[in-house]
Amino acid sequence: MADPIDNGIEYVKDTPVRGKDVWYFLQSTNPAVAPTGSKAVLPAHQESGDTSIEGDSLDEQTKMGRVVAASTNEDSVELTSYMVPGDKANDIIIDAKHNGRQVKVWRVVVDPRVAVPEGDHKVYPAMFGYGIVDSADISDEDSFSEIDYTINIIGKLVKGTFPLSDEQVAALQELYDYERPGEKEGEFADGSATSTTTTTTTTSHA
Repeated sequence: MADPIDNGIEYVKDTPVRGKDVWYFLQSTNPAVAPTGSKAVLPAHQESGDTSIEGDSLDEQTKMGRVVAASTNEDSVELTSYMVPGDKANDIIIDAKHNGRQVKVWRVVVDPRVAVPEGDHKVYPAMFGYGIVDSADISDEDSFSEIDYTINIIGKLVKGTFPLSDEQVAALQELYDYERPGEKEGEFADGSATSTTTTTTTTSHA
């Protein structure tokens, strides 16, 4: 009898990625709105994001038993956020739905444990895809108005990296910056806080 082979085991013990550290960014494919060099748009006050890696398989029964094979990729991204005046993400989604345009979408894990230096900034793991807006539902109830939409991905989501500076990451994590007395006027709701946008340069590969 042959001696048993012990190849060991592989496992990870660490704190899971928090959902609040996963951010979704959008960009229009309309050249008049987003020419080359345009910034990615972060939907304001994202409530939730769901990425589905799906697809049908071929599944048939034969006289020799069951036959199963991979068939299609049917990835999709569903986002829910509150509607904020001036949020370009809402315009991108509604324009894409009304005019049959595609939308670019990135899912980015903004966790310092997975950041990799690249030049004068860091890059974070991301998935990217072109998609078609399947539906966009706006809910106007007693609470805040919110928008929920599904983007069906063409082909499949591909992996790459998304660049963010430390300042941009800090801006994503804080609602507004510290200020000293007399530095600004008006309330936060008046748009006195500075918004920060990001570049869209990525390195993607299947």
